[in-house]
Amino acid sequence: MSIVCFGGGIGATRLWRSLADGIGQESLTLVVNTADDLWHYGLRVCPDIDTVIYGLSGKQDVERGWGLQDESFTAMSSLAELGEDVWFNLGDRDLATHLIRTRMLAEGRSLTDVTSHLAGANGVTTRVLPMCDEEVSTEILEQGGDWTSFQEFHVRHRAEPLVREVRYNGIELAKSPPAVLEALDSASLVILGPSSPIASILPILSVGETRAVMSDSRAPVVAVTPIVSGTPFINPGDAHRAKLRERLMASVGLPHTAYAAASLYAGLADFFIVDEVDETEAPSIEGLGMRAVVAPTLTHINSSSTADLVRAVTELART
Repeated sequence: MSIVCFGGGIGATRLWRSLADGIGQESLTLVVNTADDLWHYGLRVCPDIDTVIYGLSGKQDVERGWGLQDESFTAMSSLAELGEDVWFNLGDRDLATHLIRTRMLAEGRSLTDVTSHLAGANGVTTRVLPMCDEEVSTEILEQGGDWTSFQEFHVRHRAEPLVREVRYNGIELAKSPPAVLEALDSASLVILGPSSPIASILPILSVGETRAVMSDSRAPVVAVTPIVSGTPFINPGDAHRAKLRERLMASVGLPHTAYAAASLYAGLADFFIVDEVDETEAPSIEGLGMRAVVAPTLTHINSSSTADLVRAVTELART
């Protein structure tokens, strides 16, 4: 079985880790969003790529959801003591990743090559691919404010302002890496992961030929809901990410529901996995022209549901 997965960040990484445990890392190709990358203190930081690599390597701080286990932040503390406004934290061990990436890019290596090197150095056997080698940056137009970078809105402003518009700078120049197109051509199943549609999935689908080749692929396309309305969030990080998704969905006139997320994939996805607590949305989702599959999706809350979700996804490939 060859499964090609699209997404980025914490939600997608949870599913990729479960799939890797269930069917093996070598069966997966992960195409990761890079539109929320940033240059910080002269270093190229790829938050979604690093979250995926750390998650699959077993080194991720799963409680915090990002960064490495047993991390320290001495460098950031020292910067603050020197008068810097440290609004985006980089751990001391995490800095090594960004130093290596920045050096290799300066030497003329592509982001695809650099990502492959970093994944292998962390013991990850899954093929991890950036959505493109060109730089793309998501920008947010805040209500009553100016355009700001995605990370500033997300981290510095805590996703508090309302959002008027979202744009992906540089997307028109981005090209689909050959490895991404080759993976789609031989895929048994394509998964749009439980990532923020506006922040993570739509940028990937906007790159070059990616969406067109996905549409032409013989592999079924299944989207996993990133939104579960029927369960309140207890973890502060999950609650914050839900608020971020809600702000971005509102910017395109959509509510924060599974049906609204599914509507963004109409005409592309063949199946949409909706969480059990939102089963009432299934008929509306099927009205979009895709089959709704009801399954547990919050695997980080109820670990016993992980096998059920993996089974639901892989059975679609066999079907």
